[in-house]
Amino acid sequence: MNKNSLYVSLLALAVSAGAVVMANKKCDEKAAPVAGAVSEKEVAAILDNNPQLIVNALQKFEQMQREEEERQAAKLFLENIDELQNDANTPFVGPKDAKVVLVEFFDFNCGYCKRIAGAMEKVVNNNPDVKVVFKPLTFLGSKPIAQAAYAAYEQGKFIEAYKAFLNNPERLDEAKINEIVAGLGLDMDKFKADVNSDKTKEFVEKTARFGNKVQVRGVPSLVLNGKKLNVIDYEGIQAAIDAAK
Repeated sequence: MNKNSLYVSLLALAVSAGAVVMANKKCDEKAAPVAGAVSEKEVAAILDNNPQLIVNALQKFEQMQREEEERQAAKLFLENIDELQNDANTPFVGPKDAKVVLVEFFDFNCGYCKRIAGAMEKVVNNNPDVKVVFKPLTFLGSKPIAQAAYAAYEQGKFIEAYKAFLNNPERLDEAKINEIVAGLGLDMDKFKADVNSDKTKEFVEKTARFGNKVQVRGVPSLVLNGKKLNVIDYEGIQAAIDAAK
């Protein structure tokens, strides 16, 4: 919610809360009719005396907004489930037609994505029957890294590149990227040809377009069988996978 929306919502809630309190107050006064409007002064007095009304109402409004955003996200994921889980050019590990599919939207320069890399590695290692799909977004200037990871994928080394890049605490320049991929045993001539190929660039751009299409606004974002997960720790992810099996 942006600042302007917050102010508008707060004002609307203030008026609503004031109207309710004044109506209840008038109803308790047997001889007085219920007023049809609440003045600004009356609202201010009510809020001064009952500040928790606004806190409670605003918390409820924000919760309702989050729930609506989650419903919209779920709808978009399900409407685009095939591209979400089965895009032919998107890196994945595990069985192609697995019953359980976990999709990770992430950014190679995202600190939180680096923190959950270990959890994702455990998920992959402990669930050979689960398909794990990797969709790198480039919110944080990580396009060169995403292209390098995809070039590694062309040589069957995506998961190795994924681990190496996310386990590196530094922001990666071209020299460091090349140093890391060389350590993976890649054919460097092929890598250099693939990293800037039209196919690689189209993959990164297509993934970004898809992220916008399904309204992924932040990373890491995990989607299990078309439903967004609200956990990013290993135990929480594993529990959701176990429930889906």
